[in-house]
Amino acid sequence: MELIYSFTVALFLTIAIMPLLIRFSAQLRLVDDPGADRKIHDKVMPRSGGLAIILGVFIPLFLLLSMDGYIPYLLIGSGIIILFGLLDDRTELNYKWKLFGQSLAVVVVMMGGIVVHQIPFFGLEAMPVWMSWPLTFVFLLGVINGVNFSDGLDGLAAGTSLLALATIAILATIVDDQNVALISLTVIGGVLGFLRYNTFPARIFMGDAGSQFLGFITACLAIAVTQSESSALNTFLPVIILGLPILDILQVVPVRIKKGLPLPGPDKEHFHHQLVKLQFKHHEVVGIIYLLQILMMSGAYFLRFESDIALFSFYMLYLLVVLGSLYTAHRIGWVVRAPQPGDSARDRRNLLLRKVGWVHHYSAPIVQLVLILFFIVAPFLLTDMASQFSRAALVLAVILAVLGVIFRSIAAVLTRVSCYSVSVFLIYLISTNIQNPLYLNYIDTFLVILTAFLMLSIRMSRQEQFRLDTQDLLILLMVVIVPQLPLNVSEGFPVGEIALRLAVLMYACEFLLARESRAQLKFLSMGSILGLFVIGIVTYI
Repeated sequence: MELIYSFTVALFLTIAIMPLLIRFSAQLRLVDDPGADRKIHDKVMPRSGGLAIILGVFIPLFLLLSMDGYIPYLLIGSGIIILFGLLDDRTELNYKWKLFGQSLAVVVVMMGGIVVHQIPFFGLEAMPVWMSWPLTFVFLLGVINGVNFSDGLDGLAAGTSLLALATIAILATIVDDQNVALISLTVIGGVLGFLRYNTFPARIFMGDAGSQFLGFITACLAIAVTQSESSALNTFLPVIILGLPILDILQVVPVRIKKGLPLPGPDKEHFHHQLVKLQFKHHEVVGIIYLLQILMMSGAYFLRFESDIALFSFYMLYLLVVLGSLYTAHRIGWVVRAPQPGDSARDRRNLLLRKVGWVHHYSAPIVQLVLILFFIVAPFLLTDMASQFSRAALVLAVILAVLGVIFRSIAAVLTRVSCYSVSVFLIYLISTNIQNPLYLNYIDTFLVILTAFLMLSIRMSRQEQFRLDTQDLLILLMVVIVPQLPLNVSEGFPVGEIALRLAVLMYACEFLLARESRAQLKFLSMGSILGLFVIGIVTYI
């Protein structure tokens, strides 16, 4: 329960803090000027997102973590990384000061016990200090800068770090390391909240404070979960989990040496820049790197107990294929074929879609009506509910109704809250308490039809009012993959079913919020609140 609580608090705290930091980033002097040649964005952007992640993560961690072992050192080291990161975001520190701050943080956590004692191919004997400390120092410093370097496209560093942290959380659960699992899931919550505002086109950047913190905490947790005495995990796993930042460094250093560029400085030679040079679009580059990271994390999971040679061979093959393909593409001058002028993806709709053009005009009213009916009718299928759900649904309905009358200027926000709230209540209760499989089949059939209609409606639109993005890819992959893993944390709890059903309703809500006017949204808000009332009344009776 602590894991879920900490994740949830971090997620919603980050989401709540983010708009304030966007608004006051100029006063905080946390803005990113696009003047530098290596910048891809073309306007001044707030880069205070890392501060939101940090606040969202540290508040629940201070409440839940026991301050023993390496935990105080990890928090102090994180504080040092954050401090120097914020200074860099405000004043553009010289790289020597950046390295000093990073080195200080690394030394602190090493003093707390986060050290690589065992390495592959050297058996189970602990290495002497004169070998283990330099190795740990180089690894941590390399990962911090690798993640920092990868923060060049919207959602890139945050998304890849999230996938790495999810892998660490799974491994920590397998070996029963509760501290690592708690910290990992809490940071995941903060990163997901940040991605809500950072997915292309981004409204805020995480800055050096955020990217260095993510690199630092991920590398430390990867070492902690594999180097503990009770862990049977292969000690090569940190290299696999942090394989992409390492790959970036291995790729960029030879390029800088060849072009005579300084090794510590910024440039446009990183892995994501190389994909951009192949004419992939911004979101395509991020999607490709997400898929590469997923492949890497899959290898880490399935090879977690395998031999050193198996993991080493996997990573070498991975590097050979990825870097070899990139080198070959540049060598032969290959680029993604650009579309013909006037032949955009949205214009290439076939005749069949043209014949059902009414979908574009009437999709929003249809989806709204269907959702409202579902919110009101589905609760009558529920039986044997605990009284706390009834009270919570009724209280929430009253609060939202009162707020809707008083604060009409934030109608869209209240509509989203009410729609999400009734969706969470309803899907949870349906998935855990309806015993008749026939009813569940009816509901799942309805959700499948709704999904198909939403996909058709989105495809028919020529406007970018609503689109699926790389954050949706992350969420979908986590929804599909995590329930399939052989973990015992759910104890028969239908996590995957709940997540899939809930995702359909939430995307339907987002579709309506993007398409509907303020006057039309009041019906969705009223229907959602009425649905909460019905849930409360039906389950109470």
